Amino acid sequence: MINAPQAIRELAEKANLPTTMTLMALGMLPKAHPLSLGMLGMHGARSTNFILQEADLLIVLGARFDDRAIGKTEQFCPNAKIIHVDIDRAELGKIKQPHVAIQGDVAEVLAQLNPQIEAQPREEWRQLVADLQREFPCAIPQESDPLSHYGLINAVAACVDDEAIITTDVGQHQMWTAQAYPLNRPRQWLTSGGLGTMGFGLPAAIGAALANPQRKVICFSGDGSLMMNIQEMATAAENQLDVKIILLNNEALGLVHQQQSLFYQQGVFAATYPGMINFMQIAAGFGLQACDLNNEVDPQAALQAIIDRPGPALIHVRIDAQQKVYPMVPPGAANTEMVGE
Repeated sequence: MINAPQAIRELAEKANLPTTMTLMALGMLPKAHPLSLGMLGMHGARSTNFILQEADLLIVLGARFDDRAIGKTEQFCPNAKIIHVDIDRAELGKIKQPHVAIQGDVAEVLAQLNPQIEAQPREEWRQLVADLQREFPCAIPQESDPLSHYGLINAVAACVDDEAIITTDVGQHQMWTAQAYPLNRPRQWLTSGGLGTMGFGLPAAIGAALANPQRKVICFSGDGSLMMNIQEMATAAENQLDVKIILLNNEALGLVHQQQSLFYQQGVFAATYPGMINFMQIAAGFGLQACDLNNEVDPQAALQAIIDRPGPALIHVRIDAQQKVYPMVPPGAANTEMVGE
């Protein structure tokens, strides 16, 4: 699918199809595109999950119907006919039975399909989509505060252009970034879905910087994930790579803490470690520039200055461990049973 972005956009625009993306596909349509519904699933937009429940047709390109995307299988899009295109035959019908299954490369399939598409206004459907988006608006709290989770992500986005490459580790910061960052092009976004590999972000950023030395590379990380491969700071420093690590430090394993708080009667265990680690000293010891935004008079200006400066850097912000990733589909629930703001 990654080789077919123009064909996918052509299909959406020609057929006037509102389009949602899995975590791994973000950027296939620009965030502000009028047909983009953003991300679906466990931490997707509430409106997107409700819109999908009203669909009578799903054209699924390269997605695999994993539970983080579709929630409870039997309640996902119960009234929709499904056309599923995937290069891997094993994915066809594995979780959700399609009405039409096509094994093939998405680019090759769309090269044959798109010329046969007739433009349609779909006014009634587009109106329903708009109504649901108004009824369930996206809540991005503290979006203008660079010392908050969403505000920091927005502040970073304001410091770079769409040519920047964005990587993440795995955890709350990953989901906040997926929800808030304006991902506007294919291949802009490198993250670990499926396996959810903590420690992925910094090595991915190093690889991206080596392959694209002319681009800014931003790595959003959490304190738990960063420690999985923190020694790779040495690689970034040795090669003087233009990698900026944005560390959202809540002194906790955030998603573990969230699950324990919400579903285990606040029984938080082995998920917090307050005040134990001085990441600023560690970064300096590896030879990185380091900036603690909590100590800056003008955090936005300090952020812009260190991102503009060549070479690797750690940008540190303390985040309240009680912050949650909302909305959220509880384990085993349907996508329409989201909790939170």
